[in-house]
Order: sequence, then C-alpha cells, then structure tokens
Amino acid sequence: MTTTKKYRKVIVEGPDCSGKSTLVERLKNTLRWDSKYLRHADGNQFFRYLKEYSHQESIVFDRSHFSEAIYSQLWRGGSPFSKREKRILDYVCDMHGLVIFCIPSLEDMMSRYNSRSFEQQITLKELNISRELFLAEAKNAHIVYNSRDYDELEEIINKVKGMVQ
Repeated sequence: MTTTKKYRKVIVEGPDCSGKSTLVERLKNTLRWDSKYLRHADGNQFFRYLKEYSHQESIVFDRSHFSEAIYSQLWRGGSPFSKREKRILDYVCDMHGLVIFCIPSLEDMMSRYNSRSFEQQITLKELNISRELFLAEAKNAHIVYNSRDYDELEEIINKVKGMVQ
C-alpha cells in the first residue's frame, strides 16, 4: 500500500515580481491556513529559520531561508549560512514542507516591475540576477510555478490542495 505524503507547511519562494504574493494569498484563503512573511531580521539566521520551520503548522510561508541566502548574496555580500547549515535547512523544508518556487519569464517579471506604482528595493538589473539565483535553487522545489496566467494558478491551487492535510 502506497501512501502519499501530506504536508502541514507550504513554503512559497521566488524573486520579486514572480507572483508569490498572489499565490500565498490564494493558498491562505483556499486552505484556510495562516501565512507568515519571513523577511530578513537581525540575529543568527540559521537558528531563526530552524525555529520558524519547527514551530509552525498549517501555515503558508511567504519566503524562507532560500530568499535569505539569495538576497544576502545580492545585497549583503554573502550567505548568512554555512554550507552545512544551508543543507540542513534545505532538508527540513524538503521533509516537512511543500516547497513551491515561483519563477516566471524575465519578460513577465519586468512587465510586473514596470507596472508597479511604488518604489521597489530591487533594481531591474538585480531582478534578472535574482531570477537566475532562484532558478539555481529550484532544484529544491516540489513544484515550480511559472506564474503565466489564471489557469496555471488554479492548477497549482488544486494540486496543492491534494498535497496538504
């Protein structure tokens, strides 16, 4: 008898302008789970993320240690994690969370960037670099979401509903 693993956490990742916020909001409302935005904070990043992952259930994480590592590399000159710490966090997410990476085309990301009416922290040049860094990390994803259109969004929502409890 084969049993399908059911997840109690969803981790949504991807660069700015990738459709993460829309996906997080839809998942939160569809699953009737809480969501939490994990942004950079002072302190030991390894223990902070380990604590977040271990103390939360029925939650959709908007960003995670993947973003922490990528944006630290982009803006702060290096990763806050040792290779061993990064492997441990990757493993914890893989085993205990459904990891979704949102990675649309660069054209779609640039269009979203240019249509926003507020100043953004990331530049257009950094947007492309961050997309490439997230693409390299997408090997850790259970699902890759291209964020093309409403039909794909609905397909992802339905797929996730079948993978969580």
